[in-house]
Amino acid sequence: MCRNGKISIDKIVTIRSSVVPLYVIVRQDGSVDAADEVSEDAYDFLTTTMVGNKICFRSYYGHYLSAGGGTVATTRYISADELFEIVMKDHQYAFKARNGQFLSMRECAPFVTLAGGEAGPGETELFQLFSLMMQNINVGQQLETLEKHGSVMIDALLDDEQVQKVCDALVQCKEQQTASRTAHEQTVTELLGKHTAFAELATHPIIMQIMRRVISPSAKLSSLESCQTDADIVRKELEETTWSVVHPYKSLEFPGAVDGKMSLTAMWFIDELHEGNSTWAWVKPPIASGSPALPALSSPEEVAATVKSATHLRGRRGAVWLYLGPMWISNNVGAASFWKEYDALTRYKHLSGQKPAGSFRALSDDTQASASKPELCASLLQATYIREYVVPQDMSKAPTPMSDLSETAQKELLRLLP
Repeated sequence: MCRNGKISIDKIVTIRSSVVPLYVIVRQDGSVDAADEVSEDAYDFLTTTMVGNKICFRSYYGHYLSAGGGTVATTRYISADELFEIVMKDHQYAFKARNGQFLSMRECAPFVTLAGGEAGPGETELFQLFSLMMQNINVGQQLETLEKHGSVMIDALLDDEQVQKVCDALVQCKEQQTASRTAHEQTVTELLGKHTAFAELATHPIIMQIMRRVISPSAKLSSLESCQTDADIVRKELEETTWSVVHPYKSLEFPGAVDGKMSLTAMWFIDELHEGNSTWAWVKPPIASGSPALPALSSPEEVAATVKSATHLRGRRGAVWLYLGPMWISNNVGAASFWKEYDALTRYKHLSGQKPAGSFRALSDDTQASASKPELCASLLQATYIREYVVPQDMSKAPTPMSDLSETAQKELLRLLP
């Protein structure tokens, strides 16, 4: 596809010959093959990366399509042999290798070869590209947004039935164990092994496609936990707003880490978060000395300057918000805001000659004694995935029986476990 005179190719595509009814397939072991259709699990789709005016193709399992030595194979790295020049002909794509030949499809083994040359691509050197669509979502576009902006919101990834299944499982977990609780939040950790509903969430096909392509084909699950925040308590009883980051960044010593893509976090909206019930917010970490700054390793002045540009977190039930690395997160934005508003109202009434109803002490006592309001207690589930060289926060275990999961989910789950 050409946009504004430039060739634009989706981040996740499959390559199909224009004349031979076969797709280019890179197997899990790195061998190059062809098939008349791609697998339903989308493992046959390739991740594209532009390097200047050239393109490289990486499989779901991390193998790069290569034209080294005059044959088509794969490598685990990018060099000149893994870069192909894009040539357009009759609205079809041709991919020119380093040696001047073009990627080509044959009807017999070896199916994918190099052919053509100075005369340009022939019919068997022309290909069509098809984008990865799952649940009517262009997955490559979500990946591109994530890489460009550091985060992406995907709406309606779970339907009402799926969300309810997770809610029921979460209630069951809270009944069976003592959840960690502070004044304003209740958390349940190490959810993966406690119910298949959580394992299904952790291995959601769209999340797996994005996660393995953006951080690592060998990434692991670091943690899966829930957090229910009481917005009323935040606004009435907390005195200050605090900020944190996910593992492994929260455990680092100064000056932190240069790699800002050691993790990908998926925040699932089990309840809708809106202005009335959300005290969540986020802000991108500033870069200091080449590394993303961390709130625990920053001065109060630096923190205050950074969070001025914070964005309130809002989302519909069933949506998921993905973000890379050490995004600064808070679930107690607006701490003490109720009393600030109360004081302002009190001053206004005194100045206007009105007598405030009741005393400050009476109102404070009533506030502390009041029961939680369910409509102000929204829940999120958070799954954090990490690079293969990072020690996970939790040593998660698979739920039993695993047979309740689909074959694809079982396969992904085993790869996620430490």
